[in-house]
Amino acid sequence: MDIPLALASSSQQLNAGILRIAVPHVTPGSTNLQVMALFNEHKSLIGLPVLENNRPIGMINRHIFLSQMSRPFFHELYDQKSCIAFMDKTPLIVEADAGLEYLAERVVETGDKAVAEGFILTEAGGYVGIGLGIDLIKTVSGLQARQHEQIMQSIEYARVIQDSMLNRSRQTMEAHLRDWCLSWYPRDCVGGDIYAFQRYEHGWLLVIADCTGHGVPGAFMTFIFSSALEKALTQAAPDEPDRLLSLINQYIKQTLSQLQTTPNHSQSNDGCDAIALFVDARDAQIVWANAQMHAFVLGEGEDEVALLEGDRKGMGYIDTPADFRWQRHRRALKPGDRVLIVTDGVTDQIGGERNIMFGKKRIQSLLLAQRHLPMREFSDALFATLRDWQGKQPSRDDMTWFGFRW
Repeated sequence: MDIPLALASSSQQLNAGILRIAVPHVTPGSTNLQVMALFNEHKSLIGLPVLENNRPIGMINRHIFLSQMSRPFFHELYDQKSCIAFMDKTPLIVEADAGLEYLAERVVETGDKAVAEGFILTEAGGYVGIGLGIDLIKTVSGLQARQHEQIMQSIEYARVIQDSMLNRSRQTMEAHLRDWCLSWYPRDCVGGDIYAFQRYEHGWLLVIADCTGHGVPGAFMTFIFSSALEKALTQAAPDEPDRLLSLINQYIKQTLSQLQTTPNHSQSNDGCDAIALFVDARDAQIVWANAQMHAFVLGEGEDEVALLEGDRKGMGYIDTPADFRWQRHRRALKPGDRVLIVTDGVTDQIGGERNIMFGKKRIQSLLLAQRHLPMREFSDALFATLRDWQGKQPSRDDMTWFGFRW
């Protein structure tokens, strides 16, 4: 039986004494006949402590004792002899002020014996009662349930914060985009994928990032990324996506103390893959910088889905220099052109008959096959295809995709 690490603070506040039960005891001078009488009188008594000068020296297990005394001639041989003949000389003895975490560790060390027979509780070495293994299990389970509820409440509150942070961008998209789609599916309650959208006089900026991890660790990284993006936009223009990624990289490294390390400080290797894409409505073009993100473009009238180029360097990771510069790319936009960006939770999802990754080629094929659909209907088709592909396989990561038609 293990106590979860999350219960450490709760279990340390409670001690073994809360499990104390007052039961009869015997001494080395007590006979087996007297022990038999006590077990007959107290039907629920599992173990009988043996004390000498009020200090425990052993425990008599009810089941073992009665099994031995039921053997032929054992009453004649042992009724008047000392009870220590059937005594366990190495019971688990714990001070009543010991924490529940320590008690649980000792119970695990002793194996099933302490769970079945119970354990003896003392104060300054003197006997005060016994505790039962089943009561310890119930108490720890109750603590775990309460701790789990508190954790889930905290995660739910983090989800509200993350949703609020993302909702501003979604509302701006709805107000300014015509044919577009956006899907955000965290693997857990909160996720490590983040998107940001801002409108400008001559166009709009979209940033999508896939941060290290998922769940709560991933969500923490999205908060760091959001702060880094906000700072970067004060120093770089929206049509300078390469500078934006470089500044975000520096801010992440600074926040995670990656720029200066000491022998006593382990270096964090957390970061994100991301793309910053500016749609220049004035010149009908897209300008982007790409840090290992999957991005596709299908030109109107074209029969092949192209990839938006990028650099094979994520942001914030140890092997990415603080002064790394991502390349800036441009492409003209024609009416009907489609752009789709996905995080690797989509491409890396295991499924299909051979349990392999979904991959980029299936996305490209789907874009070609469903090019006649509005982007939101295409998004529905992509979701249905993914779910069919996934089958009974669990989700491996957060999934996010964004698309628009010019």
